[in-house]
Amino acid sequence: MTMPFLAIYLYSEKGIEPATVGLIIGISALTGTFGGFFGGYLSDRIGRLPVMTAAIFTWSAVFVGFAIADQVWHFFLLNMLNGLCRSWFEPISRALLADVTTKENRLRVFNARYFAINVGAAIGPVVGTQLGTTSSTKAFYITALAYLLYALLIVFTLKGSSSELEAGEERKFSMKSAILVLSKDKVLAFFLIGNTIVMMAQSQMDTTLAQYIGNAPQFENGVKLFAYLVVTNAVTVLLLQFPVTNYVKRFQPMNALRFGSVAFSLALLGFGLSTSWIFLVISMIFLTVGEIIVFVMSDVLLDDLAPDHMRGTYFGAMSFRSIGFSAGPWIGGLLLSTFGFEHGFYVFGCLALISLLSLPFFQYGESIRITLADQQSVST
Repeated sequence: MTMPFLAIYLYSEKGIEPATVGLIIGISALTGTFGGFFGGYLSDRIGRLPVMTAAIFTWSAVFVGFAIADQVWHFFLLNMLNGLCRSWFEPISRALLADVTTKENRLRVFNARYFAINVGAAIGPVVGTQLGTTSSTKAFYITALAYLLYALLIVFTLKGSSSELEAGEERKFSMKSAILVLSKDKVLAFFLIGNTIVMMAQSQMDTTLAQYIGNAPQFENGVKLFAYLVVTNAVTVLLLQFPVTNYVKRFQPMNALRFGSVAFSLALLGFGLSTSWIFLVISMIFLTVGEIIVFVMSDVLLDDLAPDHMRGTYFGAMSFRSIGFSAGPWIGGLLLSTFGFEHGFYVFGCLALISLLSLPFFQYGESIRITLADQQSVST
């Protein structure tokens, strides 16, 4: 209801220029980059539930802050906290799901989580449009209430299982040892670099694309059109998530991630070339297919790489890809400021080329993974 329209709200209602809007949106991911790693590590130390509940209660307060904020620095601060809360809650919730499910069921569980998120994403933008989120603060208050209810639901649902979700003695390792383990995992390093670049492409949806569709002269009723594109994204996930996932799971995760990168690039190029809503919808479908592949297969790959006692740390380390989420909106904002809303091809063409830079990193990561697997097989 709110975050997809935040960039338009800041530009149209608060008069903030596109590059600064990009920085505000991107600061969320920057704080999440480091916050996610620490949050995942902390959850391995003290348990999932305390960290999750602290994050979700704070998140509710953040959306109240969005409703009453008026100065540029207010939005910077609030979106920093927004990114910190997300970086603590989401990796830990994924690690928790992995904790309580068998390995053969985890792909199905990660799919179910992603499916549930997109049910909300299919409804939220339509509601946000009806509430006038780009010009009204009403939706922020409603979102804050929803997060508060969600926090209470988590507390009461998991209260009886809190002892099972607390860290055991085998998880009592130091931050230094966690960083040392991660730094030696070359497959993880190449995965994170490639994923960071891909996230630069994916982050354009709620920032550069939102501003472009909402303000480009060739599109009428741009705000409503963008809302329907967000709905297209969510509905496409609901329709294609399981078929796409079932198809790509026959490939190695790194190879599947390369397919996702190419889909993102084609989508961005399509946005830049589109002059009608039909081509925008087709481009959004391509972007969504890339999103399905990247988000689901990233969880699968991390689950394969992570030792059981460091699962929270590994999932938290994926927050380092948020550097892409942080840099992407700023780069997109600079391109919009440079070329203007009339020249979408140059803006999105440059972004499409950036997305393709991820391909060699996924290739190197897969090569190292195969080599390590062969060495382990020989030694066995």
